[in-house]
Amino acid sequence: MAEYDHLIKAIIQRYTQHIATLVRGMEITVEYVEEQDKEAVSLQRMTDALFKVSEDGYEYLMLVEFQTRPDREMPLRMLEYTAIHHRRYRKPVYPVVVNLTGRGIKEKYSFDCLDLSVIGFNYRQINLRDVYGTEYLYRGLIGIIPFVPLMKHDESPEKVLEKCAQRLEFEVPNEEERSTMYLALGVMASLKFPKNLILRVLEVSRMENSPLFDGIREEWEARGEQRGELRGELKGRLDLLIDLIETKFGAVPDDLRERLIALKEPDAIKEVVRKAVSSDTIEDFIATLKQ
Repeated sequence: MAEYDHLIKAIIQRYTQHIATLVRGMEITVEYVEEQDKEAVSLQRMTDALFKVSEDGYEYLMLVEFQTRPDREMPLRMLEYTAIHHRRYRKPVYPVVVNLTGRGIKEKYSFDCLDLSVIGFNYRQINLRDVYGTEYLYRGLIGIIPFVPLMKHDESPEKVLEKCAQRLEFEVPNEEERSTMYLALGVMASLKFPKNLILRVLEVSRMENSPLFDGIREEWEARGEQRGELRGELKGRLDLLIDLIETKFGAVPDDLRERLIALKEPDAIKEVVRKAVSSDTIEDFIATLKQ
């Protein structure tokens, strides 16, 4: 969705070093690349982040994509992005996908043609739900804070959000920048926590000084008007259902996703949830839907 893209871009441009440190697990010399390549622009969406990196004298490009949910087309997209940037800069490329929710199931793309092994492409995935968040919550770099609620925690969601907000308040001196980070914290947390919980802990007034606030609020209001309250509730249930299936079985095939999206009754969605919980594999789950 557009609001995630806008906020992630803002974080990346301001906290380039912090994002690269999240990927590599150590501080490295990084330069953010403002991509203007016409061929890259012609793609449906631009690369989230492209960094020039120098690590122990070794220079390479770091390509980072953030995904709100796993995408079965991601291996091919990452191959495309990697090839474009490698051709332009003539440097090695380290491609990374950061899954904000769920887990990606593929980290490679390959194919043969006749007697040729044409493509053998690998990339790295970071699933935030599998990352232990305590260190990032209390001592991590401030640019990572909006993503911390999506990590694994022993503490309650309320305590995690409160600590994140507290760190932003004390460690980001610029008011406009702090508002944008606070807004990003709330929007990212909504991928995992109920909105009423987020609004109970975070103050909307702290977000309003962000230049992105009005645009994001308008997007939310427009979607709410289009869906209506009932459609919004159904979409929320379907999102939870798909998240459950992705968490348990991995990426959802397109044909299955279309069948799930076609569900219009709350009771029907509830029944499918029961079948997903009781199934051991995605094949078993699909079979129960045919019964």
